[in-house]
Amino acid sequence: VQRMMAAIGYQPMSESDPRAWGLSSVVSQSGVAVTAEAAAQYGVIQSVQEVLAGSVSTLPFRVFRRIGDGREPARGHTLDRLLNDRPNDRQTAQEFRDEMTRHLVFERNCYARILSNDGEPISGLDPIHPSRVAKIERAPDGRVYYTVRGLGTDPAETLRDDQIWHIRKAPLTVDGLRGRPVYETGREEIGRALAVEYYGARYFRNSGRSGGVLKHPGRFSSKEDRDAFLDSWRSSSTGEMQHSDRLLTHGVDYVPHGVQNDEAQFIETLRQVEVKVARLWQMPPHRVGILDRATNNNIEHQGIDYVVHTLAPWISGWEQAASRDLLIGDERDALFCEFNVAGLLRGDIAARYRAYAAGRQWGWLSVNDIRRLENMQPIGPDGDRYLEPQNMRAPGDPGGEPNAP
Repeated sequence: VQRMMAAIGYQPMSESDPRAWGLSSVVSQSGVAVTAEAAAQYGVIQSVQEVLAGSVSTLPFRVFRRIGDGREPARGHTLDRLLNDRPNDRQTAQEFRDEMTRHLVFERNCYARILSNDGEPISGLDPIHPSRVAKIERAPDGRVYYTVRGLGTDPAETLRDDQIWHIRKAPLTVDGLRGRPVYETGREEIGRALAVEYYGARYFRNSGRSGGVLKHPGRFSSKEDRDAFLDSWRSSSTGEMQHSDRLLTHGVDYVPHGVQNDEAQFIETLRQVEVKVARLWQMPPHRVGILDRATNNNIEHQGIDYVVHTLAPWISGWEQAASRDLLIGDERDALFCEFNVAGLLRGDIAARYRAYAAGRQWGWLSVNDIRRLENMQPIGPDGDRYLEPQNMRAPGDPGGEPNAP
């Protein structure tokens, strides 16, 4: 048997290969094959990608320089320009971050080639689709190497870890080198959602009918005669022909099945599976169009919850991966990258103005500070004065004018 296997080129599967234990099967318990292509067509997953990619791609992503306990923008730095202006010759920064985030959200990996020319260690960033990264392995020299498939007839190439920017999201593979795609770790939830979608598509394609029973008073003369009758009946009762007149022969009587709405509960089931799929990303349901429990009173708090619990892990991954892979040498201690999410955490205008009034009254916000938070121009040196409440002075301290800037 072994010689026969060798002759046909069969290689026995190692026990260490997860396929030997059925772990790489794409079929969920619902019977639906959950592949990348099938999951990418699901509406809630597309909405999740749209929401997270939209947030990451539009937030300011700046490079800062540490100064003592403070910081200042590193304006003019190459990385600041790449992340906020033009990372490569064909994309804007918004397009680049949108594409990368969609890959990261769905595949839990995103890649960009680090371009170097004109004497600069980093002169550009060019996205690489995750499907092109065929292999990631750690070599004996301790470095990580990426095998990237070429486009069209181009050959594959190998990139070292300092030639590629790789952002990964847990859960990771056993070797810790790659994130596991969401359609793999969330196969059962996505499979159930796809099963409900497929059922609904078939149900409504048949105008909400669930078939019926054909009663025959006797027997067909042959199996071929029976099959020909069934084929004729099905072809005239489905698709565009389902509302046309039909002829029952052979004394057959048709009894349709009846499905009541309260028995099918399709809408309730659909909503439940949508919420569970959104939960794979800790996405608030209202962000993907599920507004059953959203009200005007709680929508603002849900927005803050989105920033703190849903968006924060993704932007933190961006920030730390940029500092790790795109800052070189001493720059890692002197510089850091950070998103500005203040705009997403703003309340309504009345709540913001109450907060500004408290900060101004108690002396920790100036007029210019408030105007900057509202994206308004400062009013000059007089706007940098801070108030000092008289009743907050230490006992025995003389009174006076508000302190100068």
